[in-house]
Amino acid sequence: MRRNSLTGLAAVFASAAGLTASLLVAAPAGAASGRPVITLDAPAPAALPAAPATADVDFDFHIRTRNLTADDATLTVDARGLSNIAKVEFSDNCTVHGLIATCSESFESGSDPKTGLGSMTRLTLTARAGSRLGATGTYKVTGRSAHAQIVGGTGSVTVGGPSFGLTRLADHANLSVGSTVAEPVRFTNAGNRPARGVQTVLAASPGLDFADHYSNCKYGSNGAVHFAECYPKGGIGIAETAALAAPVRLHVNSAALFTYLDVLTAPLGQTGWPDGQGITWTWGKRSAPALKLKVINAGRRSTAPAGSVSLPQTGNVTDYGIASLKARNTADFAVLGASAQADAGTTTNLAFHLKANGPATLYDRSGGEGVPTAWVTLPPGTTAVGHAANCSPWQENNPTAEAKGPYVCRLPGFVVPKGQVTDFSLTLRVDDVVTHAKGSVQLVWGPDPADSHRPAFDPDSGNDSAALTVN
Repeated sequence: MRRNSLTGLAAVFASAAGLTASLLVAAPAGAASGRPVITLDAPAPAALPAAPATADVDFDFHIRTRNLTADDATLTVDARGLSNIAKVEFSDNCTVHGLIATCSESFESGSDPKTGLGSMTRLTLTARAGSRLGATGTYKVTGRSAHAQIVGGTGSVTVGGPSFGLTRLADHANLSVGSTVAEPVRFTNAGNRPARGVQTVLAASPGLDFADHYSNCKYGSNGAVHFAECYPKGGIGIAETAALAAPVRLHVNSAALFTYLDVLTAPLGQTGWPDGQGITWTWGKRSAPALKLKVINAGRRSTAPAGSVSLPQTGNVTDYGIASLKARNTADFAVLGASAQADAGTTTNLAFHLKANGPATLYDRSGGEGVPTAWVTLPPGTTAVGHAANCSPWQENNPTAEAKGPYVCRLPGFVVPKGQVTDFSLTLRVDDVVTHAKGSVQLVWGPDPADSHRPAFDPDSGNDSAALTVN
């Protein structure tokens, strides 16, 4: 029942059913034996839609050991606990006997094991005819490898569930700094079971502040994005449309330029909810009003028990939305050059910079295509023999480009606040002493300076280039 991660600040919050509920602790036996431990991330509970629709269950793992290869791994999935509620199909890497599958896997941790390990093993589940809404079953995952201890776990599957479809959010443009904008949040339960309650996460990108705080919401920030996690009281029946009783009001501050409101809503009790992510949460004051729900269109009566696990979302039904809020503001970017003295046959270091003068924060939701880079031309008579990690020759694996450039130097991320100064450096060997040898660093928008188009939000072109001189 996997869903796509959200875009934005390294997917700070993601669709609830796609997150892991928690991480299982490595078994002491693995640690005691000195073998690396590969641990299954606790599978999020799955909800089965009405047949013939299916739900997929995938398995992700994590490891703390770098550069491990376990190409002989085997996972065993015992799905006998699902026999009364679901038909089970296993992925092609599995040998199946009844409802027990033995699946071949290969795990490689690489140099950064924090990225986690995916697997090929998958279950495709279809609800059995006549299975009761709310009926639950379990399955168990174990594993083995000569190269590592594999720690498995169990997962649960429930027949039926609610499914929230968020009404499309409204986009806003030409907002003035200092203004307040309101965004209604409305959703419909498109599932086959009621939800006993609602939980909603709101994420306001740089340049936006929550104008209201509620006693039943908790608030936090990762330093750039502000979050509110709210629990408005009230159940949601099948086919019922409800809304947050008050629109989300956002204050447009001086950092606003390209800003966004992300909204994620789910049934109350949905596990895997984005409640960690390194954010410190603070509940709203008890004296503050409570955020409530209001019914827009009443749903239908049902004897099915309320559920807390969302069905797989299909078609136009989605529990996640983004509203774009564009402000009238500017964000000036500038480059600062460098100079050095060096004799022939020696090396010298040129340290130069890219500075964000603001006032707005540039928040590039495209993932980096909308932030500036520095295009560097070497001074004549020099050869590049080293460079900072955030600089590289314009063409990789090209000896001529590595020696003579040009070089491209990049910002560390796609959130660039006012006052951020990014340092770059090149180490040059002086082959021939050329008096006033002059290269340059040029602010470039896009990967190719020939196609660079300065954005309207940066009206000052006078600081877009600077000299790099030797001798």
